[in-house]
Amino acid sequence: MTESATQPTAIAVLGPTASGKTALAEALAARLGCRIVNADVFQMYRGLDIGTAKPKRRELYDLLDILEPVETFTAGRFVHLAAERCAAAYEQGRHVIVCGGTGLYVRALFEGYSLTPPPPSDERRRLRERLHQVGIERFAQESGVDLASLSQSDRSNPVRVLRAAERLAVEKPRAGTPTPNAPRWHARRLKFGLLPTREWLLPRIRRRTEEMLALGWEEEVRRLLDAGVSEDSPAFRAIGYREVAALIRGEVSQEEATGRIKTQTWQYAKRQLTWLRREPNLIELTPVEDTTTHVEAICGYIS
Repeated sequence: MTESATQPTAIAVLGPTASGKTALAEALAARLGCRIVNADVFQMYRGLDIGTAKPKRRELYDLLDILEPVETFTAGRFVHLAAERCAAAYEQGRHVIVCGGTGLYVRALFEGYSLTPPPPSDERRRLRERLHQVGIERFAQESGVDLASLSQSDRSNPVRVLRAAERLAVEKPRAGTPTPNAPRWHARRLKFGLLPTREWLLPRIRRRTEEMLALGWEEEVRRLLDAGVSEDSPAFRAIGYREVAALIRGEVSQEEATGRIKTQTWQYAKRQLTWLRREPNLIELTPVEDTTTHVEAICGYIS
C-alpha cells in the first residue's frame, strides 16, 4: 500500500499543452511510488517523440509507444486499456496517475461514460453525399456542426467536418454507464487541472516549439516519411507534423513553419482550456514552475 491512509486513488493530472502537467505527474509519481497511464493519443505512436513532447522517463509510463503511425485509435479502446491498468493498481493497493491532453479519454475513463458507436453505414453515406452536394458551410449549418469550435485548418477540411457531423448524429455519451467490456475498477477518483493564463502559457508554447525544432524535429519527420509513413496517416494529425513535412519539401520556410506550429498549438491549447473549464469535478490548480506545492496539495487530498 502507498502512503494513502484510505483506499488507493486514481489521480488525473490534466492541463493544456505546455502547461507542465508531465512534470507534475512525474513528481507526484515519485512521491507516491506509482505508475503513470498516458492519456495523450499522439504519444502512443512509435516514432513521434520530439513533436509530441513525449516524456523522457518512459519507464514510469504505461500506454506509450503502443501504436504504429498508420493505426487508428478510439476512446473506447483507451478506456479498456487504461481501466485494466487502473484495476490492477487498485488490486495491488497502489495509487495510479492518468496524465495527458486528450480530454475525452480521461473524462470517459473517470466519469464512466458509455462511448457511442459510429452512425450506421447508410447514415454515414448520406452525410458524405450531402457534404459533397452543398459544400462545407451549408453542410455544417444543416448538421449542427459549429465550425468556430474547430481549428482553422479543420474548418476547411471536409473529412474533419464530416467526422464532427458523424459524432453529432449519434447519441452523446451518458454518464454513469460503464464502457462495454472495460474492466471495472473501484479506486477513488480525483481530477486536478492546470489552468494557466494566456500570459503564462503563450510564451511557453512559443519557446517549446523552437526547442522542438532545435532538438531535431525535422529529422524525426524525415525518418517517418522515409519509412513510408503517409501524411494522411492518423499519426500525422498531430500538430506540426504536416508543417514540418512541408518544410522538408521546401514548400515553406523555417520561419513560416515555426509560425504556423505556434499558432496551431495555441489554438489547440485554447480548445483544451475550454474543455477543462467544463470538466466535471475538476480541482483547479494554478500552474507554477516548481511542482512541490502542487504535489503537497494533491497528497493532502488523498491522505
